[in-house]
Amino acid sequence: MSKFGSSPIEKIVQQQKEHFFATKNPSFVMGVSGGPDSMCLLHILQKLDVPLHIVHINYQKRGAASDKDAELVAKTARKFDIDCKTITVDPAEAEGRNFQQWAREVRYSAFELVADQMQANGIVTAHHQDDQIETILQKIFHGSGLASWSAMQVWDGHLFRPLLNVSRDQIETYCRDQSIDYRHDESNFSSDFARNFLRNEWLPELEQHFPGWRRNVLRVAEQADIFGSSLRYILNEITDEKNCLSRTDFLQLDEKLQKSVLIYYVNQVDKDAEISRGALNELDKLEELQTGKSIQLTESMELMRDRDVLKLVVDTGETDVFLTLRREEIEEAAISFNGLQFEIQEFHNPDFEHCLYLDQDAISWPLHIRKWKKGDRFQPLGMTGHQSVADHLTNRKVSATEKPDALVLESFEETICAVIFPPIEKKQPPGTIADALKCKETTTRCLTIKHIL
Repeated sequence: MSKFGSSPIEKIVQQQKEHFFATKNPSFVMGVSGGPDSMCLLHILQKLDVPLHIVHINYQKRGAASDKDAELVAKTARKFDIDCKTITVDPAEAEGRNFQQWAREVRYSAFELVADQMQANGIVTAHHQDDQIETILQKIFHGSGLASWSAMQVWDGHLFRPLLNVSRDQIETYCRDQSIDYRHDESNFSSDFARNFLRNEWLPELEQHFPGWRRNVLRVAEQADIFGSSLRYILNEITDEKNCLSRTDFLQLDEKLQKSVLIYYVNQVDKDAEISRGALNELDKLEELQTGKSIQLTESMELMRDRDVLKLVVDTGETDVFLTLRREEIEEAAISFNGLQFEIQEFHNPDFEHCLYLDQDAISWPLHIRKWKKGDRFQPLGMTGHQSVADHLTNRKVSATEKPDALVLESFEETICAVIFPPIEKKQPPGTIADALKCKETTTRCLTIKHIL
């Protein structure tokens, strides 16, 4: 007799594992909270001899109760001889933010880090059918488009959710039958959060008024998947290899279809992004939109026209330094970064068409490489005055869609020493240096910058 006996849940998990993973022994990082869902799945995967690395996040939100959750998970991991990592975080870091969203970001960042370290096949979570239904309803109530009402997948190439077709009642019954220890997070019984309100106040009443409503919600997700597949097909037909929309093809779509396709397009970049009604009503301006101009879709996304295409431009708000260049390090060996090579060498037989040359003795070291931002200015080689980086890129015929990828080289004194263009085919040289750093007859050694494609 199979060691899984007649338990339907055990059979479901075994079948899901065999269906989605060709290898007989895939390994996973598993998030275990200590609640019935994750403890149930942990016991089943242990029976399946699936290699696991447990990660437990202690948010310290419930004082001693949070510590007891961590103790139970660690104790169970020792019992099964499974590697377990407990990560304690400070809830004060979530101040001013949606706590549940912050907590989700924290735990998934931890899961992904450990998965990368352990070279695991994926991350396994204990999401179940009730979670699925609650997620779909939240999307509907938040006003998300139909395409986003689609359901979570058992395996999406990253997250494995083998309990997704199992109900919460089935899980709790299994825990009782198998005498599995678990802990309840008391905060789940508070209706302060939207999901808890649905779970505790609203959903329990639906069954007596709308029998079969759970199946109907899941069918809504199935219809949303069909709709999403249609949008995906249309989007694939009107986008190029750089994921830019053909302006002509997009404008030929029906007005309502334009909005649906655009929402789907944006959600491929950020699944949580929401385009306002006002922004969608701006689409009628696309017909007259000039190259380089854009329509603001969300706080951080613009739809920009670049000649015959429309491109989604995302402003991450980041101007952090990507790399710091120190003179002594480059003198020892050339440094490569993001398709660029930085090297100090003798100034001899310069190739100005393919390389930038900066007098090393005129540089205030160290240098910082970062993305350019609005307001950046410098004095380009050969000019007597200063010019904005934005205008310089336009004058050098860097396209509107490529502009966001340009970099600046900034000195220790925060003076821009060079603007480096993105590696565009047949565009030479790779950028423009500041006039003050040009090499002269007396220059002996220089910093060179070139693309290494």
